[in-house]
Amino acid sequence: MQAYRLGPVIKGFWARCCLCLMVVVCPSVFAQDGPQDESLLKVAFIYNFAKFTRWPASAWNGHVPLSLCTAGEDELVASLQYLGHEMIKGRPVTIKAFGDGDGNPACHVLYIAASEHDDFARLIEQTRDLPVLTISEIRGFADAGGMIQLYRARNRVRFKINPGVADARGLRLSARLLDLAERVDGGVAP
Repeated sequence: MQAYRLGPVIKGFWARCCLCLMVVVCPSVFAQDGPQDESLLKVAFIYNFAKFTRWPASAWNGHVPLSLCTAGEDELVASLQYLGHEMIKGRPVTIKAFGDGDGNPACHVLYIAASEHDDFARLIEQTRDLPVLTISEIRGFADAGGMIQLYRARNRVRFKINPGVADARGLRLSARLLDLAERVDGGVAP
């Protein structure tokens, strides 16, 4: 009979619990320290959004990196560069501009900056048939067919998720992530 070691299982469980607690408790701590800390907190949110999303097998051609694309410019776009040295789901993260030079690069995550407020619907439409996790801080983003919208409420960073759009694109969002979010039903039809 083989003996099983519970140490790694318990350690992993506690790490997940601490991560969830950090996402719930830390927003108010970071948000009070200033705009740079808030940007880094939002970067951590985006990291965790990607970490708790499951893409269909067709999204991965071999051992390709997880591609995080950005459209437009804002403070968060600059801070997202910190993720260029990280690993998510065993894949290195690459950061690139959406539509930079070679048309639309293959993206797993697309962050749409506030500067694209007048054009974000077109960007969502460009990813409509693709398994791309779309994220923005633009007001009304999740209601208009985006997947995840970051926003501030009561001095805390919060997020809305449109699970119907994610499902239609073949993305599976973790139940833990959905439990922490404000859910939005509707938006652009699949």
